[in-house]
Amino acid sequence: MKVKAMIKQNNVLREQMTPFNRSYYEDMLLALRASKVDPVRTEELLLEAAALLLEGQSKGKNAKQIFGEHPEDYFREIAGSAPARTERSKLNYYLMIPWAALTGLFGIYALAGLFLLWSTGTAGMFGQISIFTIVVAGAGSIVLIELIMKWMSSLSEDDAPKPKKFDIKGLGIYIGLAVIAVFLGVFLDNLFPVISLSPWVSLALAVAGGLGLKFIFFRS
Repeated sequence: MKVKAMIKQNNVLREQMTPFNRSYYEDMLLALRASKVDPVRTEELLLEAAALLLEGQSKGKNAKQIFGEHPEDYFREIAGSAPARTERSKLNYYLMIPWAALTGLFGIYALAGLFLLWSTGTAGMFGQISIFTIVVAGAGSIVLIELIMKWMSSLSEDDAPKPKKFDIKGLGIYIGLAVIAVFLGVFLDNLFPVISLSPWVSLALAVAGGLGLKFIFFRS
């Protein structure tokens, strides 16, 4: 069963829990999904715990009687012995993000460049690209995804527990860093070499990148 299907099944099981048991179970869920346990194994463990909780609930027991006083304790030993994400999978993850970002970047350059080429006879600004732009697009995508994943770490797909209180200070820091990056880009862009890039080359790179995502990172 795929992770998405297991999450949906998990949500169905949670609907059958009493309010107290459901609140307790959601604390367990958040703790395990925030751990480094493999995502597939995470959902398998959660489904097993949900089934165990519902079985106990049918006999008049509550979550504390089944799992103990603290929700995170039940998975502590299991999470420690469960297979964590391998170094190879982590490497693939951090390669996939800039790969996808650059594929999108070249796709934009291809579409915009071909449109300008058709309408004006020249690709204009989309006929060349700075090395700085490529570096920022690749490295910046990792930072952006990590920030998004950190924010989403306490959420499940449907019927999710509410996230923590909005962190306005954190948002201010992120905006500040983004503004600094923009100003640095204005000055540093001129220090890096600019290469000519035909829209057709951009299109070829985007297609190659898309095929790479499919057959290297998303293969079944």
